Amino acid sequence: MAEPDPDRRYRLSDAERDEALGNLRVAFEEGRLDTEEHDHRMDAVLRAVDNLDLVPLFEDLPRELAPGSVTSPGPVGPAPARSPAVPESREAETAESAPGETDRREEHREEVTRGGSSDATNLAGLGGWGVFLLLVWGTPSFMSGSVHAIAVFLGFFSLLVLGPLVGQLIAMRNRRLRENPPGQLGGG
Repeated sequence: MAEPDPDRRYRLSDAERDEALGNLRVAFEEGRLDTEEHDHRMDAVLRAVDNLDLVPLFEDLPRELAPGSVTSPGPVGPAPARSPAVPESREAETAESAPGETDRREEHREEVTRGGSSDATNLAGLGGWGVFLLLVWGTPSFMSGSVHAIAVFLGFFSLLVLGPLVGQLIAMRNRRLRENPPGQLGGG
């Protein structure tokens, strides 16, 4: 891999670190890195100050997995307006990749650009929050036998956990319906 010109050293942006982390995750998913090496490199990316700090982390990986800050010279002026997850130099490199690999990387970049696939994360977070509330507040309320304490707990539990949970499930259903309208399922 060609190393960037040392005169082109520049401080990394959050978007460039995010791109490097995403590319390491793709390398991990493809089986190029084991868990320990993946964790080590992720920590190193988070501690990286400039673009040259990333070079050793991607030297033994395919060129298409190297972030743009490693494969292209740094910015000379203000950064151009573009999506942080898909730098222009990466689009050209990705076009030369194998079709299956390109699709997987494009899906990952779209996911990062959208803010990640948060459906499962949000549901898990709401579930965790619900269990926490139940253990810390609900159990003592039910154990006390006080109707008032139980009513207050159930009211807050409904407001803080069940309401967002139902909202999230409705949003997921609507998103699926937008992506796969019922008329298209029959095929014709």
